[in-house]
Amino acid sequence: MAIQKVGVIGCGLMGSGIAQVCAQKGFPTLVREVNETLLNKGLERIRTFLSEGVKRGKVKPEEMSATLQNLKGTTKAEDLADCDLVIEAVVENLEEKRRIFSELDRVCKPTAILASNTSSISLTKIAASTRRMGQCIGLHFMNPVPIMKLVEIVRPEVTTEATYQTARSFAES
Repeated sequence: MAIQKVGVIGCGLMGSGIAQVCAQKGFPTLVREVNETLLNKGLERIRTFLSEGVKRGKVKPEEMSATLQNLKGTTKAEDLADCDLVIEAVVENLEEKRRIFSELDRVCKPTAILASNTSSISLTKIAASTRRMGQCIGLHFMNPVPIMKLVEIVRPEVTTEATYQTARSFAES
């Protein structure tokens, strides 16, 4: 399966960076935050980063425009229903991640891959809150995401080969 649309949960430092990079690479990207205030703060962080890039000659104005066109925000989990890949980037708390993965399992299409940006929590424990353990994987982006061209792929034993290969192709893109 090729990833066509990406969802990102959390628009803080890591989530906004992940959303920005996905949108810059041409993926229609939907970032979800718990409220409008945090969502707007994260989207503004992205606009500021891109604007600074334009000023320094690192980003072309048309690239900034295309990135922002690929990027949308929401506060509703249901809006992620048609995403092929959803990357969770919230606080490092197992119960919060399990709650989010359970919610995503309910609202996302059956073929969607669920990924976590966690650097320290067991992905198997997170995935256990879903009915799609084989479609859960770790995609650990390095900070600052728009500058560091590195994604660590963490593959629990329960993750299928197809999920791994799709996640790898996505990360390479």
